Amino acid sequence: MRKVSVGNEHFALMSAGEICEVAASNMRWMRHQEGIQRGNGAVSTEQFIQKARLGDNKLVEMSEALLSKIEDQVPLSRGWRNIDDVVGAVPNIPAFLAGHPQNMRRRERAMRESAPLTIFMDLTSSMAINQDDILKRGIVLLALVRQLVAHRSVELWVGTSLGEGRHSCFAGWKIDTTPLDLARAAFHISDVSMSRLFGYATCEMLVNQHLGGFGASAKRNVELLKQIGGWHDLMYLPPIHHHDPMVSDPVGWLKKTMKQYVRMEEEDAA
Repeated sequence: MRKVSVGNEHFALMSAGEICEVAASNMRWMRHQEGIQRGNGAVSTEQFIQKARLGDNKLVEMSEALLSKIEDQVPLSRGWRNIDDVVGAVPNIPAFLAGHPQNMRRRERAMRESAPLTIFMDLTSSMAINQDDILKRGIVLLALVRQLVAHRSVELWVGTSLGEGRHSCFAGWKIDTTPLDLARAAFHISDVSMSRLFGYATCEMLVNQHLGGFGASAKRNVELLKQIGGWHDLMYLPPIHHHDPMVSDPVGWLKKTMKQYVRMEEEDAA
């Protein structure tokens, strides 16, 4: 886990593989948040550590269902290219006559040579936001990433922020996308225990005190994350609100977002 402070603004950045270790070493604040969050959908600390390690296949099924709804509505470019190989659909006659072993030709989907995109979603939520909406929003993000990784390099982060008085704290964790471990990624993104139990407890660990309010503004978090992580192409998704389009219109939000970051088939034909 990497800890960084900029004045009174504190960050803890880690890989998904470190989550269980960080939680187990931070039992004081995990237990503290467990007492607060059990009525807000979070599981016990022990259950959290188990699920963070193994993931949740039920959340993967929800992501699959959402993808099936949008795959015919988002006409993404396939980006095919011809490849010479020892097997293929059509022969490469000149290569065959020259005795070259790679004398067959096949088509392969090509990764677009776009700059890496960093996605950072803030999972912080007001207690007035219900657990189901947080879950839906996470599933929508997972569906987006599953579409994007087929077309460009994606670095995925999620996290939470808290602040009170003179402290502002942000805890974030990076989720592997190459390959994308769906069961664990679904839990690390979508389950309320990640944000309201682990995320908040990690924020409190940074300053060793209870933090009751929201952290820095979305604009300030973007500035600091770019500075700390060196990210240039950053898609920052701020905390959920009552009329969040990722919840109220997930298919529309996905279509709009994909058009911003991936070339569409009609653009290739133009």
